[in-house]
Amino acid sequence: MAEAALMPAPLDVLENEIKEALDICGGDPMKALRVTLIANAFLEARIDQLEAKVSAGYARRKPKAQKPS
Repeated sequence: MAEAALMPAPLDVLENEIKEALDICGGDPMKALRVTLIANAFLEARIDQLEAKVSAGYARRKPKAQKPS
């Protein structure tokens, strides 16, 4: 599942998202870029907050393999 999150979206999906962002911003590409950068900064800050809450011991722990039923 983590691998799927790292894969880039197909170009048609990206094109649709770009068009949607431009529509939301009244067709102004600078405004769309500004909003995107602000949202990205917010998400990066949120990741930092969540990483700080995870203990180092938990992060190092390797998950136990599940036994087949």
